[in-house]
Amino acid sequence: MPSVNSSDSVRNSLTESEVIPTVIHDRAFIPKGFLAIHFDSGKEAALGNDIRPADSQHLLRVDFTLNLPNDGSSTVNISKEDLFTLAMTDPDAPARSDNKFSEILHYLAIDVPLNTFTAENTSSTDQLSTADLKGKTLYHYIPPGPRPKTGKHRYVFLLFKQTPGVTPQAPKDRRNWGTGIRGVGAAEYAEKYKLELYAVNFFYAQNDQQ
Repeated sequence: MPSVNSSDSVRNSLTESEVIPTVIHDRAFIPKGFLAIHFDSGKEAALGNDIRPADSQHLLRVDFTLNLPNDGSSTVNISKEDLFTLAMTDPDAPARSDNKFSEILHYLAIDVPLNTFTAENTSSTDQLSTADLKGKTLYHYIPPGPRPKTGKHRYVFLLFKQTPGVTPQAPKDRRNWGTGIRGVGAAEYAEKYKLELYAVNFFYAQNDQQ
């Protein structure tokens, strides 16, 4: 698993893969923690590793570790009462060279609490962790299903902090996040519902036929 306190490593992976600016339009985005994605196959997303579609069929668990400001990240204003939105999106549908279906919404849950914070160890408060994020599911998880000969797709998980009093609604469709506009997805949804991006992780998957 990548180091949870290395914001620069996360940013570099997001930039090199062009998740920034394709999915994340804010080029100055600084992660406020690390999002761990576990599948029941035993595979985990690791900031751009390759996972076969067959090994990402069932989402087992999503964990979040919050980095406090002394790790070099921006000031984090968070409480146990805050709620979050968790999403998975594919910006490469039907292919990275053709984004007419992009982004495809693969998973969306809102009103996700961060559970009870637990220090990583008793001698340090550098990190606060929560495990197995769950909330109100608006779109159930659908696993990667890239078409033959469309190359690698990026599958991006994003955790957003919700604005108190603003409840995100379900998009009308998974394709283009219900907008019918090529290339539209998570960033536009976040802007609409005043969501603040906290953490990101992603992996690559492709059809065996290339």
